[in-house]
Amino acid sequence: MTGPYEYRTNLLSGIRHARAVRWSRTDIPRASVEREVLALPSLTTVYRIIQADSVARLERLLGFDAPATVLADEPVTTAPLGHDDDSAPFKNLRRNLDYARSLVTAGQHLDQLKVGAFEVSDVFRAAWVQSVAALDHWVRQEIRARMLELVAQPTAQKPRAFLAFQISLGLVEQVQLGTKTLVEALDQQLRDQGHLVYQNPDKIREGFGLVHDVKGFWDRVARVLTEQSGDGVTCTGKDVQEQLRQIVQRRHKIAHEYDEDPEGPNQKRPIDGAGATQTIDYIEQVAAAILEVLNTPEPAAG
Repeated sequence: MTGPYEYRTNLLSGIRHARAVRWSRTDIPRASVEREVLALPSLTTVYRIIQADSVARLERLLGFDAPATVLADEPVTTAPLGHDDDSAPFKNLRRNLDYARSLVTAGQHLDQLKVGAFEVSDVFRAAWVQSVAALDHWVRQEIRARMLELVAQPTAQKPRAFLAFQISLGLVEQVQLGTKTLVEALDQQLRDQGHLVYQNPDKIREGFGLVHDVKGFWDRVARVLTEQSGDGVTCTGKDVQEQLRQIVQRRHKIAHEYDEDPEGPNQKRPIDGAGATQTIDYIEQVAAAILEVLNTPEPAAG
C-alpha cells in the first residue's frame, strides 16, 4: 500500500473507493499462492495474512530472482479420528468469524462518526458475507481432514459415501506406480474439487456424509442446539435448515443483487450491527453443534 484512501470519480462506479498500491510482481502463476488465496475471506477488501508459513511463502516469492514455480503443499499428516473445537479447521472458522465480528465493530464505530463518504451499512453486509464464507471454508476443511484420516487408516470403518467417492484414473495410476500414496491421491482429488460450495444445508449434509453415516443429520444438530441454548425452546432440523437457507439467501442478495430491497426501488434492504452479529453467532453455534454430532457415535438401535 503506497497511499491513503481516495474516492476516485474517474473510476467505474463499483470501484470508486481506492488506495494506491505498488505491485511487487505480476508474473507469478495463481497456483503458486493457491493455498493462501483459498484461505482468505471471500471479500473484495484488504486482508492481513497472519499465518507464519503463508507469510514466509509469499515473502520468498517477492524476490525477483526467485523462480515463479508452484511451491510444495504442506505435508499430509494423519491423526486419530475425531476432531474437537481446538482442531485446526474449527480454529480457522473462529478466526474468520472473529474477523467478521471486527467488521461489525468497525461499522458501529463508523456509524457513530456519521461517515458520509459511503454507506456504513455495507460494512455490516461485508460481515454477513464473510460469516457465510467462513462456514463454507470450514466445512471444506473439516471434510478434507477427516477423509484423509479415514483413508490413512485401512482398518477404520468407512461411511458408505466415502467408499463410493471417486478418484480420477490418472491418480489411481500414480498410486499403482508408487509415485503417490493413496492419502496424497485423495488429497489431490479433493483440492481439484475446490470449486464445490458448502453453503446450502443439503450440500452441507451431503458433504459430511462422506465422513460420517449420520442418520437424521439436521435433527441431531437441532437437538444439540436445543440442549446448548438452555432457554427451554426446542428447535427442529427443519428450523435449522430454514435459518441457514435464509442466511445464505441474504448473502447471495448482498453479493449478486446489491441487496436491493424489492419493496423500495433504488434502496437496499435494511441491516444493522445487531443483525449481523446474531448471524455470525448462529453460524458458530451451528458449526459447534455439527462438530459434536460428528464426534458422537450413532445411538444404538433399539
